[in-house]
Amino acid sequence: MNRIRIGTRGSQLALKQAALVQEALAKADNRIETELLIYHTKGDRIQDRPISEIGDKGVFASELEQALLRGQIDLAVHSAKDLPMKLADGLTISGILKRADVRDVLVVPRGGRIPSLRQAVRVSGGGLLTEDGAVQQGKMAGNIPYPFRIGTGSRRRQMLAAMTWENVICQEIRGNVDTRLRKLQEGSYDGILLAKAGLDRLGMGGEQAKEWDFYPLSPELFLPAACQGIIAVETAKGAAAGELGRRITDVETQLCYQIEREVLAQLAVDCSEAAAAWCRLAREERSREGVYPADEQLREAVPAADDLMLDVMYAEKRVRLTCAAKTEEGKQLARQAALLVKGEGQI
Repeated sequence: MNRIRIGTRGSQLALKQAALVQEALAKADNRIETELLIYHTKGDRIQDRPISEIGDKGVFASELEQALLRGQIDLAVHSAKDLPMKLADGLTISGILKRADVRDVLVVPRGGRIPSLRQAVRVSGGGLLTEDGAVQQGKMAGNIPYPFRIGTGSRRRQMLAAMTWENVICQEIRGNVDTRLRKLQEGSYDGILLAKAGLDRLGMGGEQAKEWDFYPLSPELFLPAACQGIIAVETAKGAAAGELGRRITDVETQLCYQIEREVLAQLAVDCSEAAAAWCRLAREERSREGVYPADEQLREAVPAADDLMLDVMYAEKRVRLTCAAKTEEGKQLARQAALLVKGEGQI
């Protein structure tokens, strides 16, 4: 199979993500030729309602899945956090690229005011968590006499914003990154929340953007969505393209993907709900290299000396747990964390 048909959504961000898959495939086998086929999903077409009100699961994935099942494409590229909890019958996630930055970013007009932080947030078993990086109490200071309007369509971000800042209100916003920045520029909002991974992939942020100030938020303070920053490759089960997906898989990211998806499964929620899960290896000094096609090898690829750290939030309750960096232990940790945030378990 030397020519691979790749299905993707048509936004600039989706095309950037598809290009990253193309690059990974070319690195794995320089004989491979790829072709991008663009599909417009239900979530792309309906822009006048919040995602949570559209009704269907997988509003950004269904059309791509149908194209896979019809044999029109060989693989589909997804933002992993947008995947439905149950994939279409006959399909599987065969490839996981290395995770990008998990943080959310508060974007405001250049020189604009930003809301004051509430007190540091406590995580069960984790002690006090304080803000870091650009988000320091001093920078976030400034009493705003009117509510600070934050544009976000994410229930998770809405809940975290209310927990993190004083005197804020969240208002629905839809559209791609450029559309959201335009609405911010027009004064519809005082700030908007975006994923840093998307901004980085689009080459936005820092000195490149003269019109905006970007404030990355500590993921310990502002927990990311499950699988945020991860690009997933979906194929038909047993298809030859599945082997290519496995060849471009980053094993550490795959492990975290599986555990965070297990959290969502145990909570019976998807990305449209007010839930968050963030898994990572606790020890920083480790090899991130290696490509492994099967779960048994994945377990061997991540050194047992590393610990997994998992933060989970649901309905304003947060927990942090750790275990050995192995798949089954991690999934058991996910199940325990889900019970704790639902108030059905104990440490």
